[in-house]
Amino acid sequence: MTGKDARVWWRGALPLTLLLVSPVLVQAATDDLPRLESAECPTQALRELGATCHTFHAPENWDAPSGNTISLPVAVIEPEGGAPDEEALPVFFFPGGPGYSSLGEREYMEQLLEDIGQRTLVTMDNRGFIHAEPALECPEYAAVSPYHNIIHTPAITASLDPMERLDAISGVVSDCYRKLVDEGIDVSQYNARAVSRDVDEIRQLLGYERIDGFGSSTGSGTLVSFIQYHPDSIRAAILGWAWYNHLRNRPPVDELYTAKQSFTDALALCVADDEACRELLPNWLQAIDRTRRALDGRPFITQVEETDGSDKTLYFDGAAFLDTLYLTLASDYAELPSLIADVEAGDYSRLPDFFRVDDYDPEPEAPNYALGYFLAHVCNDMGTNRPSVADSTAAVAREPAVLGFEPPWLCAWWGEDGDVPAEHNDPPVSETPALAIHGEMDPCCTPRWSEHLGRTMPNLQYVVYQALGHNPVNECRSTMVQAFLDDPYSPVDDSCRDEVAREPWVIVPPRATGDT
Repeated sequence: MTGKDARVWWRGALPLTLLLVSPVLVQAATDDLPRLESAECPTQALRELGATCHTFHAPENWDAPSGNTISLPVAVIEPEGGAPDEEALPVFFFPGGPGYSSLGEREYMEQLLEDIGQRTLVTMDNRGFIHAEPALECPEYAAVSPYHNIIHTPAITASLDPMERLDAISGVVSDCYRKLVDEGIDVSQYNARAVSRDVDEIRQLLGYERIDGFGSSTGSGTLVSFIQYHPDSIRAAILGWAWYNHLRNRPPVDELYTAKQSFTDALALCVADDEACRELLPNWLQAIDRTRRALDGRPFITQVEETDGSDKTLYFDGAAFLDTLYLTLASDYAELPSLIADVEAGDYSRLPDFFRVDDYDPEPEAPNYALGYFLAHVCNDMGTNRPSVADSTAAVAREPAVLGFEPPWLCAWWGEDGDVPAEHNDPPVSETPALAIHGEMDPCCTPRWSEHLGRTMPNLQYVVYQALGHNPVNECRSTMVQAFLDDPYSPVDDSCRDEVAREPWVIVPPRATGDT
């Protein structure tokens, strides 16, 4: 059965064949869960792509239904050429963020369709996303989140005292949790395990015996969870620019320093490519730490204008340098050698551009994000590994750059553990074939993560695309994804991985003196 065969599907006591021929019974049983109903597409982008849309209804708590229910949109998009290849399985997309809805992003979905070729794409907002019900909304978090108020978040810029910066963000997390609980939401149920169950029920209601999966960023972590919980439902997986839960949820400094290595790796490419780079940075191995030390000793301090016309002071120290580079390496790597040389020489003239001072937004928003879900998913997936306030406060005191890094440390201020099994964060063990995609200039999701995952998923292969960052887009990606899905147990030809050239390195010696 496909998504076009009926207007309502559910999994209950009545035989499916009887339900399909009995409209009276369909109407009488609409309270049965789970069920899938035909629906209008929630976005113009889906309508333009000719999607067939549904609404999925399910209990909020799969293990102990309490009367709370969730609903979410599901879209089925057939390949542009018509019917999919006869032997091709549908590709289910696992969105990232967490909490980012791509259902309104036509170009994003068109790229996915190009990637998978003559295959059916099934995409959705997960439970808690902006088009779901309930949507876990905490818009105030946008102003303090390093992911959403990029670079200018108070977690990075509010003060030179890390504890003051911590206070600026942790209270908003607590407020978000309390808001969701006050709305009657069972917050613990918004996690990768519950999402995996939702997806598997949708798979069955659409009539698919097995699927292939395609994850984006944290959605790849959810896809790995799906493989753990529903191994017989999936044939193969594309792990795009992947955040894996069992690595993301470690103490933050573990993975911060993995990301930091990417900065020095970029400098290594520079000195290998250009002798002038080696002359500019003869001690390039120490260059990142020296730049941090210089900014800790003399921070870059600037003024920006608030909505009411008043001035606000932003403070950028060495931790802010690391956190900004974490977010911007893909666009800034070519100029990084000259930036470092300038800062070491006391010339801060490049820093306003590096810290995007002119882009300061006094009222940041994240319209495609359900920010309550963002926090719920991250924190709930930690389960009993969620840190205490003492853990996270000590982590920030030891390494202030944690403040602008990934959010699991903030889960100390989340109100409860997620409803996930004790083994939820164990290294995933599976024979499922997978292709992991990485960008060379993506500090968040380096190939070390796939090397680690490959220890317990032996049929994992990975590729690193030269010069690209998070969500690397090139022709090679689509070529490799289709080749992998055609034959997931065979090595994929990655000879096209360097088709995008690196930008020319900017090698400009610093001036003798500089301005702040």
